[in-house]
Amino acid sequence: MFKPPVLQVRFTNAPAIFKRKINSILREHLDKFIIAYLNNIIIYSDTKKEYKKHIKWVLKTLSKENIPIAIKKCKFYTKKTDFIKFIVELKQISIELKKIKAIID
Repeated sequence: MFKPPVLQVRFTNAPAIFKRKINSILREHLDKFIIAYLNNIIIYSDTKKEYKKHIKWVLKTLSKENIPIAIKKCKFYTKKTDFIKFIVELKQISIELKKIKAIID
């Protein structure tokens, strides 16, 4: 998962501007093998071969657009990840149990 460093520019709407820019850059493949939300990008594929190809495309595209990439913060080849308070696993998305408990209580 790609997580760029904090924006250096001081715009009031910086997150919205950044989200629009990322969506514009990745538009060609959004919801095909990419999900993007603010500074989080999930790349998903059916096979490792496709996944590798998709990672290369995303990294190359972001680099071409001068979007900084903090590789140390990226996670590749994971089968489970937290994404916007959801747990994303192979063929399953669920809510963190803490969130469900908070709603019930």
